[in-house]
Amino acid sequence: MSNELQSSTPSALGIASGTPVSSVQQTGEKNVYAAHVDTMNVTVQGSIVPQLLTQKPQPTAMTINRTHYNLFVTYGADFSQSTPFTVDAKRALTENTDDDIKAEYATLSPDVIEKIKTFPCIFANENAAYGNTDEEQTLGYGYIRQIKIRRDGIKIYPHIMYLLPQQRLNEALFDLDISGDSSFNEFNRMHWSIKKIDLIAELQELGFQI
Repeated sequence: MSNELQSSTPSALGIASGTPVSSVQQTGEKNVYAAHVDTMNVTVQGSIVPQLLTQKPQPTAMTINRTHYNLFVTYGADFSQSTPFTVDAKRALTENTDDDIKAEYATLSPDVIEKIKTFPCIFANENAAYGNTDEEQTLGYGYIRQIKIRRDGIKIYPHIMYLLPQQRLNEALFDLDISGDSSFNEFNRMHWSIKKIDLIAELQELGFQI
């Protein structure tokens, strides 16, 4: 059998020569009808899975300060829904944060909070294992919508823009200034720290289209 396409004559289609062809009715927008063409090129748009999963559009009129970023590690949070979570006050800006950053931001005064909210953020649950996690675990990239301070904890309201593979960031500790190694790192302990790193630039260098 030949691989070449065979042309169909009216008789081969069961249509007698000279028989009028029924009219063609098209519905929808931007239709194209051609009575006869010698060559037709058709482009089919395929569904391409993006590298990042967009959750919500970025808020308008938002100031982004790329000099620092917030790292939140919690447990059991659903970042696909931007669910609020609580940070223990004893683990908020008390560890894995440089002393000069602590001095500037740990007061959490109203002015300081507004500045912190301009930093991009990583929102993560604890690793499933020591120093690493499985391929299915994701963390959130986004910003802080609101911070509520109470006696025993700090409630964080995240605005999640993308979900990233957490294991990929476990492999980029140095680039993100995250303390630890392949056996134990900051993703293994619930806390909140601030890093003097341009998170967006580092993620882009890792291949993420932020």
